[in-house]
Amino acid sequence: MAPEKAAEKPHAGAVAAVLLLHGAFLAACGCYGAASAGWAPAAMHSAYAGGGMGAALVLCAMMAASPSYKLYMIGVHLALLLQLLLVGVFSWQAYRSYGVPAKADRFPLFVVMGGGSIVALAAMRAFKPKKAKKT
Repeated sequence: MAPEKAAEKPHAGAVAAVLLLHGAFLAACGCYGAASAGWAPAAMHSAYAGGGMGAALVLCAMMAASPSYKLYMIGVHLALLLQLLLVGVFSWQAYRSYGVPAKADRFPLFVVMGGGSIVALAAMRAFKPKKAKKT
């Protein structure tokens, strides 16, 4: 097996920071959702989902910050897929809860979580390596 090429990891620290912040944001929002319902068993899925997705993004951040270029690439691309999935899920949940009186308390949380996921995805896009200019 050939040794791994020593490729430079562009913006690894910034990418890891974005993923850590996004993970903490989702975990906090999930806990807020459960707390706003009095930590009722029926609302605990909010904390579990927020914490689970937060943990997944922290794992991606750890992979992106690792010394291995392959792990960096896997962590970054897996995180991008997760973030895109989260934008879709929160948008769909906001759409489904809009105007429904029984779900009125959840709508703002879905909007905030979706907006935060869009911002995090945009930040990841901002740290995308630029192609070298041909001279």
